[in-house]
Amino acid sequence: MRIGLLIDPYKEESPGGLGRAIFEMARGIRAADHLNTYVVYTKKAMGVKSVFLQGAQNMDRTLDLYIFFTPITPLFFFPKRSIVVVHDFAYLEMPERSLKEKLNSAVLYCAHALSLWKATKVIAVSETAKQSTIRHFGINLEKIQVVYNGFITLPAELEPVPTPEHFFLFAGVLKERKNVSGIIRAFAIFAKHNGTHELLIAGKQGGAYAESLVILARELGMESRVRFLGYVTDGQLQYLYQKAQALVFASFIEGFGMPILEAMHAGLPVITSNNGALAEVAGDAALLVNPFAPGDIAAAMSRIAGDASLRTELKEKGLHRARQFSWDENARRFIEVIHSI
Repeated sequence: MRIGLLIDPYKEESPGGLGRAIFEMARGIRAADHLNTYVVYTKKAMGVKSVFLQGAQNMDRTLDLYIFFTPITPLFFFPKRSIVVVHDFAYLEMPERSLKEKLNSAVLYCAHALSLWKATKVIAVSETAKQSTIRHFGINLEKIQVVYNGFITLPAELEPVPTPEHFFLFAGVLKERKNVSGIIRAFAIFAKHNGTHELLIAGKQGGAYAESLVILARELGMESRVRFLGYVTDGQLQYLYQKAQALVFASFIEGFGMPILEAMHAGLPVITSNNGALAEVAGDAALLVNPFAPGDIAAAMSRIAGDASLRTELKEKGLHRARQFSWDENARRFIEVIHSI
């Protein structure tokens, strides 16, 4: 078969978790599949700004199968066979605050609904993502296959950055659904009884939410103990994973949760949410907390800080858990789906 791969959003500068996951999926499939040929599309190569509105004009309509790595297919493009990948539908789970956000959500919902309806098969990156697709769009569960992501293996070569002796780490995009404000509030509670630790926040800064986090840290009297590192390279992130006491990643909503597996693979204990995809991916290899309760997150920080044997136990469990996810397995499962349609 001749198969088209639309790897949007990729080719962005400093790609986030979604862009990197999509790249690894596409790379793994092409490397593992020796029976089919692939045509790769990106928005930049196609010369379009919107795949939904403009994508059909530059895609070869004669291919046997098309894989869309997000649930956005071109509006006027009806392939005979296609696979659509779903990650999460955070915009449906988080409340919109403005008329513009509500209008954007309505348009996005229509695009997603049409794309999922047209798909021959839907691949969800977690059971949580599968159930979300069924709940919001009414897609037949028999049409959906769960194929777990792998995670990014960080380089062995470390790039040192200035760090305190003891610190907790958040790593990710600074968005409301990542619950960074809740983590800062939790650290402020923890810090009332601990004078040695700091909280380091690694992630691209910019926008109103990121600015509100700086203000929050100042209002809580934590401006000297909460550091915003901005974007960090893979080598710097690996260094932080080696030095931190735990990764604190307590999002409200995630479709999968690569950062917790990256941290586990690096031997770092993890504190993460007790619901959704994060709990699904973490299993029993992390401390699970209520993301809506800063006090619960603070209690987990206290347990980590005060119990070296717990840190060792979580490190061992995390290393074992991370070995259960890989891009090779992701590609193998993808190819099974391809051959089934």
